[in-house]
Amino acid sequence: MKTTILHSVGDFLRDVMAAIPLDVVGWLFLSLPLLLLAWVLFAKIAPAEPGTSPRQSRWLRIGAAIALGIQVLVYGLL
Repeated sequence: MKTTILHSVGDFLRDVMAAIPLDVVGWLFLSLPLLLLAWVLFAKIAPAEPGTSPRQSRWLRIGAAIALGIQVLVYGLL
């Protein structure tokens, strides 16, 4: 088989990715939902538009926090 530049790039990327320890990958995988959870909890809520109530924004934030918390819990157990 003829080796092209794409084969060399693919081999290089595979070697780089294989050098990353799985513990680091696991922590990175868990840190993304944790960062999103912190953003959801501490982000400033914009003023309500004329057609929406402030309670809708609060319930949306609570729902997002619960979903991200469950996601962190499940990923943490893996």
